[in-house]
Amino acid sequence: MKYHWILVVFFTGLTTLHIYSQPVILGGSGSPKIKVTTSDQWTQNHWQDSASGQKVIDGSGLIFDEMVASRFLYQAGFGANQFLIKQVASQGIEVWLEQQQNLPVSSLTDILVNIHKDVSDWHFKNGGDSTNLALQPNFVHFNYAWWTMNHTKPDVLRQRIAFALSELFVVSQNSNFEGMGLAGSTYYDLLLKNSFGNFRDLLTDVTLSVSMGSYLSHLNNPKSIPDENINPDENYAREIMQLFTIGLFELNLDGSYKLDSAGNKIPTYNQRDVQELAKVFTGLGLSAVVPNEWIDTASFGINVYFADLTKPMRMYENWHEPGIKTILNEHIIPSGQAGMKDISDALDILFNHSNVGPFISKQLIQRLIKSNPSPDYIERIARVFNNDGNGIRGNLKAVVKAILLDDEARTCDWLLDDENGQLREPILRYAHFLNAMQDEHYYNRYWNQMYDFYQNTGQMPLAAPTVFNFFTPNYSPNGELKKANLVAPEFQIHNSKTSIGYINLVNNWTIYDTPFYSWERNDPSAYLNIDELKKVARDPEVLVNQLDMLFTHGNMSDRTRGIIKQTIQELINGDFRNERVRLAIYLTLISPDYAIFK
Repeated sequence: MKYHWILVVFFTGLTTLHIYSQPVILGGSGSPKIKVTTSDQWTQNHWQDSASGQKVIDGSGLIFDEMVASRFLYQAGFGANQFLIKQVASQGIEVWLEQQQNLPVSSLTDILVNIHKDVSDWHFKNGGDSTNLALQPNFVHFNYAWWTMNHTKPDVLRQRIAFALSELFVVSQNSNFEGMGLAGSTYYDLLLKNSFGNFRDLLTDVTLSVSMGSYLSHLNNPKSIPDENINPDENYAREIMQLFTIGLFELNLDGSYKLDSAGNKIPTYNQRDVQELAKVFTGLGLSAVVPNEWIDTASFGINVYFADLTKPMRMYENWHEPGIKTILNEHIIPSGQAGMKDISDALDILFNHSNVGPFISKQLIQRLIKSNPSPDYIERIARVFNNDGNGIRGNLKAVVKAILLDDEARTCDWLLDDENGQLREPILRYAHFLNAMQDEHYYNRYWNQMYDFYQNTGQMPLAAPTVFNFFTPNYSPNGELKKANLVAPEFQIHNSKTSIGYINLVNNWTIYDTPFYSWERNDPSAYLNIDELKKVARDPEVLVNQLDMLFTHGNMSDRTRGIIKQTIQELINGDFRNERVRLAIYLTLISPDYAIFK
């Protein structure tokens, strides 16, 4: 049977329709011939390329691969500009992933120390005096360093995983180390180091971190002294179970709850377990102090303000609780061991608990891919956590790769699933915008104090209000999502204040070209490089296509496209290309199509 197809291409501004019958044969040997009629080789004014009947047939010129790469680079990083998108589309995401996992680890602390020196030099150069100068890096310098690393270091996948881990293993500047930038950078460095390492090593490093010890109060945690009514602090013991390893209730491998014979959830631990585990985390104190006027050496009881934050805590045996500790289904940590052996045994027990695989896997998927992963997705990743294929448990490199390459993260059919998607976190929206726009700075300084952003959105790196992060993994807002038994963690910080605050910030970034805010006097701001987008701004359709690739990954709706095109095509005077680009970016970033990542 023969078919005669008429394919018509309409061009904006056309007053006549050109139809050109170009014979093209589709199908191979033994197949019936199909005659296709396409539009002619018409050329739009001011454009070098012309329409092509052959392109209608073979699909050349479509940017599907770029859309796929753009979406992947948001999941595996902080978004990307069009040059990186095209590079990854060409080489393939698995090649890029392998390259990223083999890059050397960036050091946020090194960047922080250098920035603190640069800020001091800049301060004096511009007439400042020492009375207004921070003698040690604070969290403003930490924010400067975080954004500098994000914009200048190539290991973006590692940085993305470290950011995800920072929302699972939470420490916060909203604590007694508020003014101590090194407390943040050294902690973040251990997350960077362990992003592709083993989860068991991550547990050790987190446990011995001075920052974590200060935040969850197992720094200088003493043994029991009954005569003085002193008992071990239970804070870290509780949170390492509830938040960092096994959760509150026993889980199946697919993340669903195990139930007892009465249909009730089964708790993973009880108060006795907390009390016993608290005994394990006693005796830890500073291992070194910074030069100061009062003390020369570290000892148990010295507080965090004197800490050499680059060194982990050490054990002071005289302050460690002696005796047997029994935790989690009668696992016994024997008496007479050194304190660090007690800790190692306890971490082994937690690490090997059956809950850890599904508990951690689900939350990593939530941070990277979607809010409501299917049970099958969770189970596939949990199996990789339990065994990477080489008999190794807790291999985060394998886990990250499995999450990003899973069919549920990659295949198109999941885009249409009603349970797919997530609200983008404010920080990720911000970083995505800046990376996509190739923001530049004359001095290669990306000093961003972030407090305006924090006030408007409620989010900033290492600034969660509590150990439970900015939002909890099981949060479900009232309405249709709750009725459907779906969670949407990021909506916990999305409210009337933060939603309007974000829109105002986007207006400042795009219309007023102020993407960064520094507190340093006379520091020239970073600026947006929109030159590539201005080249295509004459045609609203082409401009919107580019923004769809950069920000919505091919998922921009017809309605949103229509609104943006109709709005910007009215800008025809003066520097209209510049105005069109800025307004189009603004409208894209505040659209529902962008807010919800799919």
